[in-house]
Amino acid sequence: MFPSDAPPLPSAAPLTAATAARWRAARTAWRLDSRWLALLPVAFAVLATAVEPSAARCNAQGICRDTWGSALAGWSVLAEVVLLAARVRVRALVPPVVLALLWYLPDGLVTPLARWSAVLLHVLLTAVLLGAEAGRRRARQQLDELMAPPVPFPWTAAGAPSPVLRDGPPVLRRALGVLLLVVAAAFPLYGLWAQARADAVAERAVRVTGTAGTTDRDEVLTVRFQPPGGGPERTAALDVWWQRQPQPGEPVPLLVDGDSVRALGDEYDLSGQLAAGGLIALPGLVLLGSAAVAGARRARPSFEGSAPALAVRVRADARGDLLVQPLDGPAEGPGLWRLVERDRYRWAQRGVPGREGPAWVPEYADTGSEDDDYPDPVLDPDEDEEYEDEEYEEHEEHEELFDRATPAEAAAWLAHAGRSVPAVLYRGPDGPDRQLLVRPGLLDTDPYWVAALVAPAARAPRLSRRTERYRERELAVAALTAETVAAAPEAGPDAEPVAARRWEMPLPLRAAAGPVTALLVAAAVVLLDDDGWWENLVRPLWIGSLAILACAQTLSWQMAADRNGLRVATALRTRTFRWPEISAAAVHRGLLTIRLRGGREFSFASRPAVWLAGHFGDRYDPVALARTVATAAHRPDLRPAGVLPDRLGAPQHLLNRLALVGYAVFTVAHYAI
Repeated sequence: MFPSDAPPLPSAAPLTAATAARWRAARTAWRLDSRWLALLPVAFAVLATAVEPSAARCNAQGICRDTWGSALAGWSVLAEVVLLAARVRVRALVPPVVLALLWYLPDGLVTPLARWSAVLLHVLLTAVLLGAEAGRRRARQQLDELMAPPVPFPWTAAGAPSPVLRDGPPVLRRALGVLLLVVAAAFPLYGLWAQARADAVAERAVRVTGTAGTTDRDEVLTVRFQPPGGGPERTAALDVWWQRQPQPGEPVPLLVDGDSVRALGDEYDLSGQLAAGGLIALPGLVLLGSAAVAGARRARPSFEGSAPALAVRVRADARGDLLVQPLDGPAEGPGLWRLVERDRYRWAQRGVPGREGPAWVPEYADTGSEDDDYPDPVLDPDEDEEYEDEEYEEHEEHEELFDRATPAEAAAWLAHAGRSVPAVLYRGPDGPDRQLLVRPGLLDTDPYWVAALVAPAARAPRLSRRTERYRERELAVAALTAETVAAAPEAGPDAEPVAARRWEMPLPLRAAAGPVTALLVAAAVVLLDDDGWWENLVRPLWIGSLAILACAQTLSWQMAADRNGLRVATALRTRTFRWPEISAAAVHRGLLTIRLRGGREFSFASRPAVWLAGHFGDRYDPVALARTVATAAHRPDLRPAGVLPDRLGAPQHLLNRLALVGYAVFTVAHYAI
């Protein structure tokens, strides 16, 4: 299974395609079991806020408070969000408990729409979580049967002790959990102290009768009253929930004690401090539970002797995570689950200092054999080239290699990055302990052999097609650029330079993108009018400006290629890049990418642009645009000879700026009025 120069690796039970199919069939609903489930209770909270009436208990003075049942229902939904986002082990029990509270609490939910929506949502959540947990147990049982005979760890097979360093105690989690519990306990204690203080002030206060004044948009009532000891008339602002808002000129009974003024019957409410303390204590308990699990795992033997194992294949996705595949499956097949490597170890030729022979050591250990432990890169950098800054970034090194790569070299690099390799996975996913993956080098900076620790849980592969292969996008753009340059005409008197050209979205779309979006967002601000500076000022300014910029950026772009370089006009400005600054240009997976030598790049979705240009303007070919830019960037003799006099950015820059400024002025005026 492994090359002849492999370290001592035991033979493990293979994960075949048939076994992988059974595992995938058993692992039901596991893609749904994610932190995104926490958004469902958030959506339900928004619905309940919109349809539920205010549940209040009012005293004889007409001052109201939330009922304890309504408050507990709201806080229970927030606690559900926290627990689902934290992915606690008992999360499958959370939705049934919250549903019982919402259904049976007095004044918890009143309207039929909210009650039955809660039932539907929490039954769905319970079904998903229980199904995912049952599937996880079934799939783990299948792997346990497959991995039944334990096999030695690679260092055990080599007759050496384990190089894996034991984790330290989870001091940070414990300290942070205890700190959160202390802070949580401080809230109700402060509430009790403030309540006792308010009761003492009420006993000393003198009752007077004030006169109601105006009420502002935040429902704060201004009251005028005569001080008990005489003197000029004073005013006070009362932020109180009234059963019936006092009208101007009506009497309002007050309790006055020096500078302290409050309405008669406005007693201190302790429920806010209790709820805040409970919500702060919840993540503290989660952290302490996580620390307890980590402490129990630390007490067990750590990667010594032998353990159940699987023989699998792994390949990297675009972010460098590893996708597990069946050993006999196709290299381009879908991944079963995803592994994120943590602590890594390498097979060193000289091993530990003071001991002869190779051995497993931490990846960055200094053994004097680092050059022998790492393979040569697919594309070698130019050793004769001297860099002013020896610690240049990795992407800058890659850019230099991309620029010098031939089409064959770029294609070889792309194939090398997308390959899969055999590996041994100890302990398997969804078990009580961490996994260990032993594999040959796969990523760009890998040594010949890697042993990496992996978290116990099986992570679902990412759904996006663009993350299927390791560094696929940047390598594919480089390979396509190299192919374009290689296909360009040979240098000579008969070689014709590329023509100076201009590409752009149709004029009606460029002119209407910003203003129309601003009008739509302004209409939404009026229709969704709310109270408060955040809801009616900051949030509309923030979300609306982002929406206007995003739409204008998508529909307002222009490009022009001529003798002076490439000009790119986006929503608000035009930038010019000289041809030597451009590194690559290609269309890959429907995305037009223009990359600069410094590492920056500009990307435009080509399919919407093709469709919109076909309906509103001239035909648009993004592949021809990319080929023109790539050829002109790498072939000085084929660069355009003419200069385009037309100025880019008209009229969309002016219209987009006016749309942004006008929307901001409208939002501020709407809030002020």
